[in-house]
Amino acid sequence: MSSLVVGPVFRHSDDHTIADLFALRVADDPGAPALSHDGVTLSYGEADRISGRLARRLLDAGVGHGDLVPLVMPTGLEVPIAMLATMKIGAPFVPMDSCWPEARLHQVLTAIAPKVALCRTGETASVPTDVLTVDLTMGTADPLEGAARPALDDLIYGFYTSGSTGVPKCALNLHRGLRNRFAYMSRRFGAGRADVVLQNSPHVFDSSIWQLLWPLTQGAHVVVPRNTGVVDLLDVLETIHRHRVTMTDFVPTVFNVLVELLRAQPELAAKLTSLRHLLIGGEEMLAEPVQAFRRMLPDVRITNTYGPTEASIGMIFHEVRDEDVERIPIGLPIDNTCAAVLDEEMNPVPAGATGQLYIGGECVGAGYLDDPERTRAAFVANPIPELPTARLYRTGDLADLRDDGLIAFRGRQDDQVKVGGVRVEPGEVESVLRTCPGVSEARIVVYADEAGVNRLAGFVTGRVRLESHHVLDHVRGQLPGSLVPTLVIQLDSMPFNGNGKLDRAELVRRATAYRRRGAEQETDPVARAVRETWLRLVPGDDGPDGDFFANGGDSLTAVRLTLTLNERLGTSLTARDVVAAPTMAALTARITDRPVAYRTADADLRLVMEDSRLPADIRPIGVTAREARRILLTGATGFIGAHLLHDLLSRTGATVYCLVRAADATEAQDRIHDSLVQFHLSVTDMDRVVAVPADLSAPRLGLGAEEYGRLAAEIDTIIHNGARVNLLLDYRHHRAANVAGTVEILRLAALRRHKALHFVSTLSVLDSAAGGSELPPGPKPPAAGGYSLSKWAAERLVDEAARRGLAVAVYRLGEIMPHSVTGVPSPRSLPDMLIRWCLRLGVTFRSPTVMDYTPVDQVAALVTAGVSGRGRGWYHLAQRRRMRFDDLLAGFAGEFGLNPVSYREFWELLRAELTAGPGPHDDLMRLLTTAPAAGPEVTDDELADSLERLLRDGDGDHVVDRSLKLLAAAGVRFPSLDSEALLRYAAHHRRLRRGSRLADAGRPGH
Repeated sequence: MSSLVVGPVFRHSDDHTIADLFALRVADDPGAPALSHDGVTLSYGEADRISGRLARRLLDAGVGHGDLVPLVMPTGLEVPIAMLATMKIGAPFVPMDSCWPEARLHQVLTAIAPKVALCRTGETASVPTDVLTVDLTMGTADPLEGAARPALDDLIYGFYTSGSTGVPKCALNLHRGLRNRFAYMSRRFGAGRADVVLQNSPHVFDSSIWQLLWPLTQGAHVVVPRNTGVVDLLDVLETIHRHRVTMTDFVPTVFNVLVELLRAQPELAAKLTSLRHLLIGGEEMLAEPVQAFRRMLPDVRITNTYGPTEASIGMIFHEVRDEDVERIPIGLPIDNTCAAVLDEEMNPVPAGATGQLYIGGECVGAGYLDDPERTRAAFVANPIPELPTARLYRTGDLADLRDDGLIAFRGRQDDQVKVGGVRVEPGEVESVLRTCPGVSEARIVVYADEAGVNRLAGFVTGRVRLESHHVLDHVRGQLPGSLVPTLVIQLDSMPFNGNGKLDRAELVRRATAYRRRGAEQETDPVARAVRETWLRLVPGDDGPDGDFFANGGDSLTAVRLTLTLNERLGTSLTARDVVAAPTMAALTARITDRPVAYRTADADLRLVMEDSRLPADIRPIGVTAREARRILLTGATGFIGAHLLHDLLSRTGATVYCLVRAADATEAQDRIHDSLVQFHLSVTDMDRVVAVPADLSAPRLGLGAEEYGRLAAEIDTIIHNGARVNLLLDYRHHRAANVAGTVEILRLAALRRHKALHFVSTLSVLDSAAGGSELPPGPKPPAAGGYSLSKWAAERLVDEAARRGLAVAVYRLGEIMPHSVTGVPSPRSLPDMLIRWCLRLGVTFRSPTVMDYTPVDQVAALVTAGVSGRGRGWYHLAQRRRMRFDDLLAGFAGEFGLNPVSYREFWELLRAELTAGPGPHDDLMRLLTTAPAAGPEVTDDELADSLERLLRDGDGDHVVDRSLKLLAAAGVRFPSLDSEALLRYAAHHRRLRRGSRLADAGRPGH
């Protein structure tokens, strides 16, 4: 038996391209769901119209048949829409990520020299070429006269991969190859309208192509996941469960961690019961985790797929069997393809012998963009008559043909490696390392960590001491994250073997043996467990305050870290906890419920400044309406938002459109109703409320094209009050909703008609040096928490929109307290959490804290007055005289019989409460992680200082005259805070305690 394998011959009955097959499905059922992302679903008809309109714009921009079009954008609906549009006019697409370093984008875009690049709206600043933005609100498509229909031998796409010479290379593929791969999948897997496919590969890797486009040739439904920047396996499982996904793929590195997670929490396997097919590829598949998965979910068929980017995704398949218990083969060529294992002279090796794997047939690509030399070296004429192909591609992989006739992977012939399913040429990374100041020589090797995961390690030499994090920051500025080493070690000189060549084996040994010490000095058992586990799994070493991700940790390491700690400590951590607490100290504190001071990294500040630039296309047209008749309100179900809605309904005759995160309009309407009831507000005039299910953090606010266009045309005023508020999380966690969401609101405000914008912000964005009236001077945001930074960035966007002519009013608020009449507070406010737990524990404590006390009804009155009176500019709302928190507590102490204790004693009582019962402890956890810690390591002076800053909003010297004048013009009196308001607040808690006692009395045993 020779080492030649020829796949089955299949005669295609037509010359349809992928675009043709998609058009057939549109004609079959234009209303069927085609693409879903973050709450937005496009039907086949909508996807066809939007992509057709974009194709027309590309033609009008001069893009023609064969012109490469870069897709510079993050994950989202824009990606498949852009792919469809380019295919319709025969223009090959080249996916890129707008998050790539600017240097990388400039390098590849310069190489392509495109007529135009496609970008998502608002993300064009770093693209050094002419751009078109992908607008998902496009209407009816214009006819595509002048467009050349693509043929099967035309280029369809290109993907950039790592290059051995230090320069990335763009591998090009043909319509014919992708049509052949899709036709095979359709026959093998038989997808139809009931199937749902999850895009589980980043769109910059070619495996995403089948997940995004193949289902659209079958009438199936594609789910595009949210991109949080972190591979959150719990989120992946939830997405599969929520959408009833039937098919997706994983790279082995991620799949193996998934199996670890399922072993640790077997109940999670129930989230995967909708799956029928799972494709795995990109790296060598390990038998043990695959077989473990098959035992847990025996109804899921798992297929090992093999194929380089230089061919159409993958062209060698093998469905895993029970007997694949040691090594899993890559299998056999698919239809109309072939494979051969050849020696150095390109002769077939004997069966069972190892040689280089060559592939041929319809799926082989066209070569590399503008690189004939590398194309000739990799794509060679076929010298073997038995193989039905004119060309063969040298894969560089070693393989053999097993006794059962299946092809087995045996490693690489050169230095190229796969890390996390991504092809890495060490030469490219080494060339970037050498450009780092102070580096003389650089080498890259791949080593396996303790979990068996492949990682990149960099070794450098230099005449000066090199800080590893500085070197890594330099590489991050040049290369995508998948090519950045997780570890950099400085050597006096590189090791060489007896032949005078670099001893890579020694470098691998040193990387594998590299371990940090220091866990043994920890006496606290939790801190010791965190440190030991951290030092074993996280490659870099910047000490206990070193950031997890900056030190080479990734999403999968986060999962392994939390799984190990959960087993050791009995906790229930997830990868999200590592994101929220990304240092040893922070994670330890999170486990033991001690708050920590999260500092804002310089990288976050740079990101804040980048996000503060308003996209150039947001410019208002015309003048605003004289009356606010149709108002869009965001955040309507929150504490402030519910009172705003109530006030608008009471004081105006406007119709209020409320954006609410919900599955549908009915659920959104129910949430609005329930929030009004929760805060003891009347629910009359609800016929003037239009519930709009939406998502601030999603493009186009998560709305369908028709709904978005209707809002743009109908509303005349926007009150942007919605925001994510979590004082523990950093800027990146607030960015999508609070900053990107503000961009979306500003775009809506400027679209179709000029809408006045009333923006609800916070006094914490102000710097005392600014005199309380303007944004902080200078280029750097205030060193505040993540929420405040996000509101600062959002204000900069709003300010720029105002300079372009948008009618804007900004309301900066202090501490929002209970309604002055109902006494109902926000259950998530820190003052109320402190009061609730004082009442529950029967104690009160003294503190130096002073605070603002602005009743929520005064906030609602101010914003409503601004809307009705066409207010413009900034308005501050805070009490002229600040309140001592002691005075507020004193209003409760006498009535509720609270015993005075020190704050340190109060803190210890909270800690004891946490361990006293089974929970739930959500409210207590929020308080413990927000209020100042009073552990034995904290001095009395430090504690007093923390308490003094606890509820501070700047220096308290805020100019409120403009707010008072606006209220006076509207006939609203802004009364000073009186004792009656405090009594009503206390009465609210008295009612709650009475209701709680009645509920307890009704339970069995009472």
